Amino acid sequence: MLKIALLLSMLFQVVATILAVSLIRKTRFNISWILISCAFILMALRRLFEFSGFFWESKLFPKDEINGWIGVLISLFVFVGVIFIKKIFNLQDEIERLREENEKKIISAVINNEEKARQRFARELHDGMGPVLSSIKMTLSALNKENLTPMNRKIIETAHSAASNSIVTLKEIANNMSPHLLTNYGLKQALETLAAQLFSQKNIGYEFDFQIDEKHLSDEMNINFYRIISELMNNSFIHANPQKVYLEIKEKDTYIHIRYLDDGKGFEYKPENENYRDRGMGMNNIFSRAKSLNGHYSIVTAPDNGFSIEFFFPINK
Repeated sequence: MLKIALLLSMLFQVVATILAVSLIRKTRFNISWILISCAFILMALRRLFEFSGFFWESKLFPKDEINGWIGVLISLFVFVGVIFIKKIFNLQDEIERLREENEKKIISAVINNEEKARQRFARELHDGMGPVLSSIKMTLSALNKENLTPMNRKIIETAHSAASNSIVTLKEIANNMSPHLLTNYGLKQALETLAAQLFSQKNIGYEFDFQIDEKHLSDEMNINFYRIISELMNNSFIHANPQKVYLEIKEKDTYIHIRYLDDGKGFEYKPENENYRDRGMGMNNIFSRAKSLNGHYSIVTAPDNGFSIEFFFPINK
């Protein structure tokens, strides 16, 4: 039985050696795989020497030191091969790190280009359409309404009101695309103004707790924080139907902590099944912006149990 087992083991060793050698070309003659293959060859020879002792009075190579030297060479080849394999894994880790950095740079570049496009479009919209609507409003105001029939007077008043509303709407659109409050007064004032305009429409209460020094925030962090939080507030306003919204922004030693929650409808959330294609565009933008700032987030929500999300963003003072 022992002879049969040794014979089978020798055959397995030979087959493994042949497979290892045949893969050298596929590895593009990688030095680590060549060394491992050499170790396989020597192990197969060593097994052959051991197996020969069962059938002949003397081994093919009677000197035990030859068998011992083969063992030494096997250990050496395996040791050096493992060192090269470790270098390969280190290189893979470096490639993965560079891939993540490049991905973040790409996301950041896309977001920055998007913000520039928003600002340019908002400026053109404000400077182009604003004067036209104002001119229409002034023309309608200059009309002599006393010589008009009641119906025509009502039409003029309606057109004047529509022009006024269009100017207000245009300013709101331009401000949302390129918030001047953020540039002129900072993140806190911009978010409070937005919340007042948005939540007053549905009588939604809100509470903000700002404990940060905005001087420590870069322009990139400022605009991304504004976009992230405004998107969350917009989601609460449209989908959650909450009674109250709470926002907390705190500065820790080396990071910014943002916590946002509402007591609205909530939804079923399965983080293990996260897929950007399964999310709305708004949440997609939130997570992309967080990633561009090397931020991390966690979400807690459930149907009829509100919504809560926390962000952690590193800062460099």
